[in-house]
Amino acid sequence: MKKLLSPFLVFALCIFNSCTNNASTMNDEVAKTLTPSYDVYVAGKENNKASYWKNTLKTELTNGEDITPLEIIVQSNNVYVTGTKGPTPTSLKPIHFFWKNGTRYEIKQYLNLPSTGLSDITAFTVYEGNVYFAGYVENPNAVNPLEKYELCYWKNDSKNILYKSQYIPSAEGITAANSVTGTEVYVSARITDNNQNTDRGYFKNLTFNSLGQSNNVYNFAKNNNGLHLLYLKNGVQYYSKNIFTNSDIYIGNNINPVGALGHLVTDKASNDFYTYELGNNYYKNNTLISTNFSSLTNIQNMFVLNNNIYMIKYSISNGTYTGKVFVNGVEAQTITSTQNSSQNFTGTFNAVYVVEN
Repeated sequence: MKKLLSPFLVFALCIFNSCTNNASTMNDEVAKTLTPSYDVYVAGKENNKASYWKNTLKTELTNGEDITPLEIIVQSNNVYVTGTKGPTPTSLKPIHFFWKNGTRYEIKQYLNLPSTGLSDITAFTVYEGNVYFAGYVENPNAVNPLEKYELCYWKNDSKNILYKSQYIPSAEGITAANSVTGTEVYVSARITDNNQNTDRGYFKNLTFNSLGQSNNVYNFAKNNNGLHLLYLKNGVQYYSKNIFTNSDIYIGNNINPVGALGHLVTDKASNDFYTYELGNNYYKNNTLISTNFSSLTNIQNMFVLNNNIYMIKYSISNGTYTGKVFVNGVEAQTITSTQNSSQNFTGTFNAVYVVEN
């Protein structure tokens, strides 16, 4: 049975097939290759207001002025978007707010964080209707100064302390997965003990697992083959660790010297995984692929579903930001903007998420 295509993919296909008036005249053989249909969500901002687009139709987020969206996740028809007011001394992209179905929550209030002291919430996910956050918080009333900073994760607003130290830790990614014993929570992190020894790895629930001499740890991603964690070692080499099988796969060398920008994406319909960083190239498994279908210079975000690649790319030139969404290399949505008085671009695309109907 043929399913109707989403407006977003119809638009992309019109470009690809040069149809101009009526998408229903599309070649049946082309349509068959794209069923089932998909809803494409893009988080970003326009006119300096946090927004998201569903199949190019915009929804402005409540009280989203001067907030930049970071991630968007859609589960069970619920739309979650995180946002930031900008960098802090200890994080480039701290989460200051999140929205669920347009209702805004302030992170410090939602997680009951102290009103004084340092804190940065830097990781977010949604699993089975529950929201998970990870980051660090300063305990202003710590009895022991060696336990001043707490690395934590929160399930909804319930706090779980992972590690304490006099040195600030960081959480890089968080995910959850079911097992025979219940729901397991994983947090990738950098920790420093009170002897100034720094280690990187991941927590499974409350137990830390070191990755040895890794230089950076990044996010988690799931596919049919397991739960994967991206990390960098030897200064330049990306690896993916399958946590379920305790096996490591070499992906390739990082290209951009800013090693903190790696990101792993998987396709739930296959065993493939994709690694990208700031720049024009990405790895599919361990093959380097250039995005030469566009002259825009940087990959902002990717999502892969059923071997279809959804990608945000952007460039900044002469004070103008240009961002575009591509579906399998075909341009489907664009935005341009200039900087405001705070030197922030007023319109950007930041994250993409795709749901199969």
